[in-house]
Amino acid sequence: MNLLSRLFVAGLLLAGAALADHIVPPEDRIPTDWLGPRVLSPAEAGIGKPIPDLRLGSVFGGDISLHGAGGDRGTVILVRDPECPVSQVYGPRQAELARRYQPRGFNFIVLYLNDLLGAEAIAADAGGFDGPAVFVRGNGYALAKVLGVESTGDVFVLDEDHRLVYRGAVDDQYGIGYTRPLPMRRLLQDALDALSSGRIPPVQATTAPGCHIDASPDQGPVLQPWSPEEQSS
Repeated sequence: MNLLSRLFVAGLLLAGAALADHIVPPEDRIPTDWLGPRVLSPAEAGIGKPIPDLRLGSVFGGDISLHGAGGDRGTVILVRDPECPVSQVYGPRQAELARRYQPRGFNFIVLYLNDLLGAEAIAADAGGFDGPAVFVRGNGYALAKVLGVESTGDVFVLDEDHRLVYRGAVDDQYGIGYTRPLPMRRLLQDALDALSSGRIPPVQATTAPGCHIDASPDQGPVLQPWSPEEQSS
């Protein structure tokens, strides 16, 4: 069997494995309407937009400043929902990334947006997160509206000037309806590695499979596409 044939067969095996262990949302949750991460236009995704400072309520009491919680190199905002299976499987990986990149200057914020969960359930999930992070619930929807959150799998990275430089999935291993044996694209890790070296992330924006979140039921996201005039300024 030649190399191309072997690669084709390997691709079929991976495709079969992707469907072998489905992830399904709880009965009362609507899944996002995409399977794997899809690359988005950076301008349409709001890449480069400055994110305003907001006062946010910590899960464990007290308020924090969004800008004040940022690191020397930037801020990683992880949307989490303990009831969504995508959040469940990505918890350990998100914590590992926090342990790895917090010493490199990236501070992590975990954002909870499920209003149906009690305070004890949120605190239990935050307490089990094995990585350095700030856990936020209060005023979380104000931040979600500005960022344009759509999914429990969404991740956002702000640079040291609080501009959005990456939004999308952690990687492409897990999603509603599929599981791969290994990720093919480590999207968040690649973005943080690039930013650590002063480079633009190789992929700046993707969709993020998970349970759907309507961050602003009455209006579209506050974060609008960045106009060519703004980009040139």
